[in-house]
Amino acid sequence: MKYFQYTCIGLLCWMLAACTKKDLMSFQAGDKVYIYKDTRTTNNDSTIYSFAVKPDQLQYDTIRIPIRIMGEVKPVDRKVNYAVIADSSDAQTANYELLPAFIPANSFTGVLPVRVMRTAELKTKQYTLWIRIGNSGDLMPGVSNQISYLIRINDFLTKPVSWRDNYFGKYSNVKFSLLIRETGYTQFNGLGTSDLRFIAQSGKNAVMEWEAANGATMLDENGEPVVFP
Repeated sequence: MKYFQYTCIGLLCWMLAACTKKDLMSFQAGDKVYIYKDTRTTNNDSTIYSFAVKPDQLQYDTIRIPIRIMGEVKPVDRKVNYAVIADSSDAQTANYELLPAFIPANSFTGVLPVRVMRTAELKTKQYTLWIRIGNSGDLMPGVSNQISYLIRINDFLTKPVSWRDNYFGKYSNVKFSLLIRETGYTQFNGLGTSDLRFIAQSGKNAVMEWEAANGATMLDENGEPVVFP
């Protein structure tokens, strides 16, 4: 009986020590924040923002980069620090503003709100803006491969990362502009088969109508026929 009692006491002490050590490690590690990169998309660590697909009167917009915490929720808002990686960026300060970021109270998620501004230079030059999460006092940066994000800013059409060759064929600015005009879509992430087929068919119909009205083949900026699979 005494042996059994000593064994129970020993196990209890070991469990208490283990819990204390775990709590201490958790406290020392602190809560961390990282950029959430959706593995279901192909552009989860960067984005291209083009004013060319926006209304002419739009002079600024806000990109919201999703972030999450590693740790426990807290009943108060927690500040998230992030900054531009100067050595890797060529964006001008006239083209962006880093807005305040935080993890709301009782939440695991938040956003890094980056405001982008339209300027004349963007008509001919694409700027790059690398940002990185830093220590805010409330939250420390998470793992190294999930604390940086690349934003490209321009005001001319470029091939979106979500372009689907199997539905739309070879990319061209003329074809992309046609799809925007006919369907309003500027990105194709998360779309189902029926939506993608609708977009492609709308493009085909628009090309056929144009060619019937003009008695000629529609050509893109490279002099190649605009065709859909």
